[in-house]
Amino acid sequence: MSKVINLNEWRKQKSTESEFAPIPGFIIWLHCPKCKSTEYTEVRMTGGRIHKCGTIVEEAEVAIDVRAEFTIVQRNLEILKGPDPFNQGKKFKLVNKLLGNTEQLVQKIKNNEIEYQRRLQIISAEKITPYPQEWIPEENGIEYIIVQPNGIMITTARQADQHFPKKQ
Repeated sequence: MSKVINLNEWRKQKSTESEFAPIPGFIIWLHCPKCKSTEYTEVRMTGGRIHKCGTIVEEAEVAIDVRAEFTIVQRNLEILKGPDPFNQGKKFKLVNKLLGNTEQLVQKIKNNEIEYQRRLQIISAEKITPYPQEWIPEENGIEYIIVQPNGIMITTARQADQHFPKKQ
């Protein structure tokens, strides 16, 4: 006996699959050997780039799943919304003196995440729907580290030292 296929269910399943399909993209890490500065961009440029100091920069193109990166940024922003994302309270007065106000530090991290999210939107050229809450990065081949004490996830694609290893 053959299975009965409901056309509406099939269409719904296909639209759900396409809604959460990976969005291929890339970011390009740029490293100036003279200035020792590193930054990323979403713009490809043939023929190389020249840094503001006049040196030709080293480039490393990193393939990414834009939807996965976007989802991780969303989760990071949720963590940073909490009242004390660094769980410091009054225990870390010395850290506060060394780093400055932790609220300023949290705001800087939030701004970096929002900027990365904006660039991901540019890469995809369409509205990005994050993966569902039950999506697990490591089961989908996404490598990352967790920055403590707050639990922010940083993917390998965002770790510049992975793409420009220090020369000994």
